[in-house]
Amino acid sequence: MSFLDKLFKKSFRSSVTHQTPELKNPLTEQDGISPESHIPDQYLPLWELLKQRQLLEVKITGASRVYQSMILAIDVERGLLWLDDLFPQQHILDAGDEITLRHHRNGEQLVIRAHIVAMGSTYNASGFAITLPEFVYYMPRRSSPRYIIGHQSPLSVKIRTLGQEPSYGTLQDISTGGLRLIIAGNMLPYLRHGALLPMCEVDINDELQIRCRARICAFRIGRSPYRHTQISVEFIDMEEETRTALARFLRESQLVHGKLYAPQSTNTRAA
Repeated sequence: MSFLDKLFKKSFRSSVTHQTPELKNPLTEQDGISPESHIPDQYLPLWELLKQRQLLEVKITGASRVYQSMILAIDVERGLLWLDDLFPQQHILDAGDEITLRHHRNGEQLVIRAHIVAMGSTYNASGFAITLPEFVYYMPRRSSPRYIIGHQSPLSVKIRTLGQEPSYGTLQDISTGGLRLIIAGNMLPYLRHGALLPMCEVDINDELQIRCRARICAFRIGRSPYRHTQISVEFIDMEEETRTALARFLRESQLVHGKLYAPQSTNTRAA
């Protein structure tokens, strides 16, 4: 048996084998001491998620589908975070894969990106382990300020969902990280949270044209001033030169128009 096998077997026995819904976490119950006393301050957000059995959003790098999971155990000693099997069930996850965890709270989000270092199935159990990050904290969901485009001078946005013809909408706001647009009618049948848009195009001015892929972050139906679908997207693989030019445009627009405003939480459910 290799050294890693011995390590993970020991880790799994101490932090997961006895971690069932009916049993207490062995990492948090010793001699009646308060559970928080065993968790370093930087991992208290993870402890709260474990204690409250909160669902986490999980994305596998290279895949578009979004899954859910929960924290099973925090193994500080070995630097491992054990997670429950993904839901819906899938058969593509394996050791070495990279995943991104997200949890949203009051307009903030906790994001962890790490590689899978052990699969519970190797030890006849459920779940899997990722490397425990050095720090864990919540941050504002939007790290880039948005620029509101006035209705008096709307800009057209062209997007295309997989397998569909391009759709045209009106730009509502934009940042270096993404944009929000509205499209007339009901687009909900063609939208899915986290889905890839192979086309996202908008001409800001003669010198600044955005041409990239995007990912759907949120969408909902609006009914005023007419029935429409509001879609928020995140830019993917935008050229750095274009992103720099967009940032410069936003800064100049703020000085001229004063239309940059603080981020607000976005409803990710379709109405």
